[in-house]
Amino acid sequence: MTAATPATESAAKKEAKDSPTTFEHHDITFTVPAPLKLPVALLEAQDEVEAVRLILGAAQWKTYLAHEDSTLGDFAVFADKVAQAAGQADSGN
Repeated sequence: MTAATPATESAAKKEAKDSPTTFEHHDITFTVPAPLKLPVALLEAQDEVEAVRLILGAAQWKTYLAHEDSTLGDFAVFADKVAQAAGQADSGN
């Protein structure tokens, strides 16, 4: 049996964790549900924007959109933070 890589161990630990994860962006704290508590609608997400919106929920998504520094260029950084908090290595963009 081969040893798990640190990235795999980290993702596995996050998935096993039953509590939400928080991260900071633009001095705002965002909270992401534990991986196994993410909405099932995420399985049907057609694009990265929809996936991030579903992970965050409506209120946090509106908070992100309303911030003056939320730009197209900023979204890639934000999406990676959301993906990492949700137990993924990155958003894949």
